[in-house]
Amino acid sequence: MTGKKIIEQKKREVDDLGKIFSKNGVYLFDYRGLTVPQMGALREKVKALDAKVKVIKNRLAIRYFKKENKPYGRELFNGPLAIAYADDNFVDVARVIVASEKEFEHVKIKAGFIEGVFADKTRVKEVAKLPAKEQLMAQVALSMSMPLKKFVMSLAAPLKNMLLLMKNLKDKKEEEN
Repeated sequence: MTGKKIIEQKKREVDDLGKIFSKNGVYLFDYRGLTVPQMGALREKVKALDAKVKVIKNRLAIRYFKKENKPYGRELFNGPLAIAYADDNFVDVARVIVASEKEFEHVKIKAGFIEGVFADKTRVKEVAKLPAKEQLMAQVALSMSMPLKKFVMSLAAPLKNMLLLMKNLKDKKEEEN
């Protein structure tokens, strides 16, 4: 390859990294020491969530963040790094990466980017503890419906009490006759 072609290829790779880092959840982890079958198992777990794992070149990541005028450089991108990334299931992907850190002693979470915001290792672990999207939506729906349900019950209470009183009065009249 000529020098010009190599430069163009590197620019495309940096642009591809930009697409990856624009995902809702991007998690950086050190995979040094994982065997090929272990890495394959991790990839399969992440792939099942409609997400991906990719080994990245630190120089290209540094170049991307320099181009974007963001302060992430050599201190974040050093040593062998892989990234797991997803748009929709980024909480589930965080769960898989945190579980992999516990399962394989060689996986070490470094940091992440959640909806474009830098997240350190602790924040990534907090995201992994969040409930699933469906569960959160159910909790929101329940919390929205509960006041309405209580309101309807309080409106119906006087009518219900009146009907109960009338039934008791009717029963008493029937007993007297």
